[in-house]
Amino acid sequence: MNKVIFFVAGGTGGHLFPAIAVAKSFKKSQSHFLVDKRTEKILLDNDYKYHIISSGKLDKNIFKVLISFFKIFYGFIHSFYLITKFKPSLVIGFGGYTSIPTLLAAKILNKRILIHEQNSVMGKTNRFLSKISTKIAITYKNTIYADKSAIVSGMPIRNLKAKKDIYKDHKKIILIIGGSQGAKVFSEIIKNIILRLDKSLLKKIFVVHQVREEDLKSMKNFYQNLNIAFKVEKFFKNIYDEINSSDIVISRCGASSLAEIEYFQKFCILIPLPTSANNHQYYNAVEFKKTNNCEIISQSNINNDKLVKIIKSNLFEKKNKKIKQIRKTKKMSLVNIINDMLQ
Repeated sequence: MNKVIFFVAGGTGGHLFPAIAVAKSFKKSQSHFLVDKRTEKILLDNDYKYHIISSGKLDKNIFKVLISFFKIFYGFIHSFYLITKFKPSLVIGFGGYTSIPTLLAAKILNKRILIHEQNSVMGKTNRFLSKISTKIAITYKNTIYADKSAIVSGMPIRNLKAKKDIYKDHKKIILIIGGSQGAKVFSEIIKNIILRLDKSLLKKIFVVHQVREEDLKSMKNFYQNLNIAFKVEKFFKNIYDEINSSDIVISRCGASSLAEIEYFQKFCILIPLPTSANNHQYYNAVEFKKTNNCEIISQSNINNDKLVKIIKSNLFEKKNKKIKQIRKTKKMSLVNIINDMLQ
C-alpha cells in the first residue's frame, strides 16, 4: 500500500512549484495537495488530487484579524478531517500562511512534519511552524532564522529536459525574466542598455523578454524600430528551453528562478525585488553569488553604463575570460529526506 503524503503550500508559485517538483518523484495516487484557491488552476493542469484549505493572513487591522482567525479555525477543522480520512504518513509544508491550519492539525494528530524554506530568509509562517516540525529543510546553508538542525536540501526543481539552441540564427541571446508577471522596471532597464550598445552589436543580439501585458505592444514596437531580433511574451510556457538557449539572463531573485539558472549554469545579472518580504530576494542573490557567476545590481542604484559593460564583456569577450570554479555546498535532496522520514 502506498504511503500517503500531504503537500501543503501557500498561494504563490514560489511555494507551490517546488512542492510539485518533489511530488513528481512519488506516485500521484499517494500525493495530496492542500492549498488555497489561487493555485487551483496550476494543480488542475498537473492532474493532482487537491483540497482547498481556508486560511487567513494576520493583519494590523483588528477586523481583518478576527476574520482571519475564523478562516484559520475552519481550515484547521477541514485539515483535521482530511488527515483523519486519508491518514498521511508525512505532512510537508512549503510555506505561505495556508500551511498554518494544516500543520497545526497534523501536530495534534501526531503526524510527522517536514517544512521546506525556499528563501535565504525564513518566512514568518515557517518560523512559527518550525517549532512543531519533525525536520526542517532549507535551500541555502546560511538561511536567516533557520534552526541549526536544518538540513541543506537546495531548491527542488523538476527533471529538466530542456532544448538548447531553439533559435537558429546564432545571435547572442539576452533573456529577461521578471518573475511570474514580468517586471515593468526591466522594460526601462533594457531600453537604456539597448540604446547604449553600438549599432554593430545590435545586429548580433536576440532579445527574449518577458513583460507585463500592458507593455507587450510598446516593447515590440521598440525592438522593431531598432531592427533588433526579439521575442516578447507575457509568459514563457517552456522557460527551461529559454534559459538553456540563452547566453545571459537578467532576472529577479526568486528561489525557483535562481535554481533554474544555476541548473543550466548561466551567467546572470540579478536585480532583487526591493519590496520582497524581509528583503529575501537580496539575500537570495547574495547566497547565490557565493556558488555561481553573477552580478547583483540594486534597483535603486542602477548604473546603465556599468550594465552595458557587463553585458558586452560576457556576450562578446567571454572567450577571453576564465570562469571561476566555485565550490558547491553539499546538499541532501529533499526527496531523500522524505524517503528517510517515510521509513
